[in-house]
Amino acid sequence: MQLTRIAERDGWWCWLCGDAIDPHAIGPWQPTIDHLVPRSRGGSTDLANLRLAHRRCNNRRGSHLPELDWPSTWPMLMTTNVWTSLARLAPRPGAAEVVAVAPIATLAADAATWVVERAEGLVPGGWESWCVEESSGPVAIWLRRASTAKPGSAGRPKVADP
Repeated sequence: MQLTRIAERDGWWCWLCGDAIDPHAIGPWQPTIDHLVPRSRGGSTDLANLRLAHRRCNNRRGSHLPELDWPSTWPMLMTTNVWTSLARLAPRPGAAEVVAVAPIATLAADAATWVVERAEGLVPGGWESWCVEESSGPVAIWLRRASTAKPGSAGRPKVADP
């Protein structure tokens, strides 16, 4: 069964809420297959586009693209759409771009860690970030895939297919 194959690949974790999924659950917490890029938006049924999710989480998301919003408690001066940045950078190892600007270095360091964790969760392999402080005070957060990384695409599975 494809559900079991995807669940084992994803470690029985909901990709939307991050909680464990009980394979025997019923109702809102039962396992379902979610399309990373929804079929209604051109997403395929290839394994690379499928993720394990609770029924409740899957239904709440509907046909929206993955939302990778920066934490609302961070007073960032500028942010990009993380999903869009990943889609641009994943196929181009070595390419980099500014994904956010923070007012202070400590916030920038937290943001740099956060964005790499999100990138690795969707397109594993070789993401790195660094901060560049401007003389005027703001700190730019850069993101790239290492030039030695294998080109990928946003939505590649977290664990290699069996």
